Amino acid sequence: MQSRRIQTGGAITLPQEPMMILSPLEQKLVKALETIETIDAHEHLFPEDVRINTKVDVFTFFAHYTHGDLRASGMSEADYQAIQNRDLPLDYRWRVFAPHWEQIRWTSYSRSALISARKFYGVDDINEKTYQELSEKIAAGNTPGLYQRVLRDACNIRTSLTQCQRTDLGTPLLTPVMPILAQGIWGLQSWEEVVSAEQGGPGIRSLDDLMSANRAYISRVKSEGAVGLKMVSNPYGQPSRKAAQEAFEQLRTGAVSHLPAVNPLRDYVLDGAIRYAGEQDLTIAVHTGYWGDFRALDPGHMIPILERHPQVRFDLYHIGYPYVRESLNLGKTMPNVWINFCWTYIISPRFAMDALDEAIDLMPSNKIVGFGGDYNIPVEKVFGHMTIARESIARVLGARIERGQMSEDQAVGLARKWLWDNPKHLYRLNV
Repeated sequence: MQSRRIQTGGAITLPQEPMMILSPLEQKLVKALETIETIDAHEHLFPEDVRINTKVDVFTFFAHYTHGDLRASGMSEADYQAIQNRDLPLDYRWRVFAPHWEQIRWTSYSRSALISARKFYGVDDINEKTYQELSEKIAAGNTPGLYQRVLRDACNIRTSLTQCQRTDLGTPLLTPVMPILAQGIWGLQSWEEVVSAEQGGPGIRSLDDLMSANRAYISRVKSEGAVGLKMVSNPYGQPSRKAAQEAFEQLRTGAVSHLPAVNPLRDYVLDGAIRYAGEQDLTIAVHTGYWGDFRALDPGHMIPILERHPQVRFDLYHIGYPYVRESLNLGKTMPNVWINFCWTYIISPRFAMDALDEAIDLMPSNKIVGFGGDYNIPVEKVFGHMTIARESIARVLGARIERGQMSEDQAVGLARKWLWDNPKHLYRLNV
């Protein structure tokens, strides 16, 4: 996908944002986007007390996704664990980290860290002269109210839909999305997984007991505030009660110790969970594409499920990257599919802009969910991601304004749909 952008006037460097070059029109649009109250449609943030009770320093900014960039640059897992070990001297950890930092500093994952360090701690760059100062400032700022300062005050986020396998989040700034199967039974490959369902242990004696246990789990998490359930776009078989019953009995009697990863018991229970989630008016969030062997996460694996459950709402995360056009096509052709741009702007703003530009041409405007930061402990980096997202959205919309395809007011209205209206409707949020 190639997007062409016509420049308007001279380039302007936005103050206090490293490496961001915007035209006057794009800068104006960014300012407008900052005023739009946003529903952050995907995070892994824990309750705030988890973060403020965690030892933090400069390397907190290099946890989570930058781990992958560091590994790709050649850092060993032992060295990565060393830089995250707060019992080791900070200067030693910096010496381990510094050669790899020079290899990854231009990635979008790293740019998010640089933007956030500047915004919250006044540090213009992360280098051998600043890492100690930044560490001290991050630790000093690790206090109650951090989420308010980052999410609400800096990002203008009303709530973040977070997946941390908990519903006791303690703040309206976080809204839970939970796994679609009860904790411990994700694969349904062993008897131990089967009896780990919601009722637990000897309460599971039959396939119907297992189905009832998972329905009880879904009802419980909804009553505790969950607005969606999470699954992944792995290959799935056609659900069959007969095949599921046989597999259940094989495990129960010990005829086999483990079922394969793709197995009829999992397929049947998951399909029932999707159906029940739809009856409970819960949205199904789906991880698609980028992660590990991404071939196993092709969004096309979801097509039979999407067709079997036309009344259930599905939110396809990450635009299925690298299967972008496949995902966009699902959003265009299937009424029960939404396309979520969470994570995308820090994977690659170039791809995200191209995908967003094409999505405007392809899809009804109510089917696009515009932002999700996708972070856990380094909450400050949500702002870094949000900054890159606003820049990307402004560039896409600015080009359309310059081509005479829409007015500035129409462009801002479109962005408001993506950032507020659409996720609010999709997840039935009472905000």
